[in-house]
Amino acid sequence: MERHLPFYFFRILLCGAISIALLTGCVSAKTGGSKIPHKKAISSLNKIAVFPFQALTSVDPGISVARCPVCGTSFRACNFTGTPEKTIEDFLIKRIESSKQYTLIPSDYVDGVYKRVSADWSGATPLEALTEVGKEIGADGILAGYLFYYKERDGFDYSVESPASVAFCVHLIRVSDGVSLWKGIFDKTQSSLMENLFDILPFVKGGGKWLTAKELSREGVNEILNNFPGLKGDS
Repeated sequence: MERHLPFYFFRILLCGAISIALLTGCVSAKTGGSKIPHKKAISSLNKIAVFPFQALTSVDPGISVARCPVCGTSFRACNFTGTPEKTIEDFLIKRIESSKQYTLIPSDYVDGVYKRVSADWSGATPLEALTEVGKEIGADGILAGYLFYYKERDGFDYSVESPASVAFCVHLIRVSDGVSLWKGIFDKTQSSLMENLFDILPFVKGGGKWLTAKELSREGVNEILNNFPGLKGDS
């Protein structure tokens, strides 16, 4: 009987960690920056213009911080290669389109209008320019996302020197008055269970392996969109 005690206590510890992680997982979607708009606020949102996801890094090489153009929140930032922002945008569009709740206006068309509006409204803030773009297109809302940090894991599925790390935010802006009705913030570096027992859910969802930055980004999109109006659960 005594030889089984360590395993017994381990099971108790693991069950407790899972319970806590489940509870904190439910809370994280709210405390991570997402907010649920009132039903009346979204009842008139039918057409949403998708502004191309933007990669933002610090303008000063000595400062690894960048600010969200919409809300002014500061995020850790780094330089990265490729176009991971486009990949995250595709994840977002796929999830929102699957709800069949909204008609989405493609980002390439929205980008063309934004460039023209920005030239005509040279003194406008990014939020003012986005709102004006939405009005010209005839959209009810505009979705704008920004990627600040994207670091690939250094290693393999079950062994890493350093884990993947991603930070981004997304806003749903009402065109009529420029109010951000919903925002989602994801800022995470994957940690091992030995480092953080609260990280058990991502490990379980990921098959108990270290995620790539792309996989972590998809996890982040699923997490923030859990509170997006019209969407529920993971895809």
